[in-house]
Amino acid sequence: MPYRFLPVTLLAALTLLGGCTQYREVPPQTAEGQACVQQCHETKSACERREDESYQGLKVIYDAQNQTYQNCLHNSTRDPNLQSLCPQPTAIDGPDYRICSEVYKSCFVDCGGHYEKVE
Repeated sequence: MPYRFLPVTLLAALTLLGGCTQYREVPPQTAEGQACVQQCHETKSACERREDESYQGLKVIYDAQNQTYQNCLHNSTRDPNLQSLCPQPTAIDGPDYRICSEVYKSCFVDCGGHYEKVE
């Protein structure tokens, strides 16, 4: 049982040390391990697609908010005080793939792969 948390501990250590240190993936040697890693890649790709779709949905909302804001500014040009009442659109960030990468790394290690420090 003490080895049960080894992949999580290893992943946490890699994350903390990941600043300037480079690591390379060392895939498992067994066919089962390699098939497992392939599933990890597919899971990561699906996660990234969901992030992209989520971002696109937020972008549609942002674009609508921005159009409303621009219309408000245009319709209140006679009174600059009214322009301050126009609701500004909520800024959005691009897709965030970090969780997808973290899940992939954990999956990779669970499949028997490991990470080596690049000297």
